[in-house]
Amino acid sequence: MYNIQVVTLRRVRKMAKCEICGKDQMRASNLSYRSSQLTRRTLTHKKANVQKITVVENGTPVKKNVCTKCMKNKDLVRA
Repeated sequence: MYNIQVVTLRRVRKMAKCEICGKDQMRASNLSYRSSQLTRRTLTHKKANVQKITVVENGTPVKKNVCTKCMKNKDLVRA
């Protein structure tokens, strides 16, 4: 009678992504060995080291989420 669709939205955390270079979380595998044989492979996520800093952009200070590799960049002007 009624066509109801349930939509589940995956929450994407904004803190885990750099706003300058776009670096975000990566997938990796945890490997378990027992007597030199691979027994288990588990999927994990490695998150980038992203911190919120104040950056001067067009003469105004703006708060951005920036990874530490972009923080070391000489072109980035911090407030």
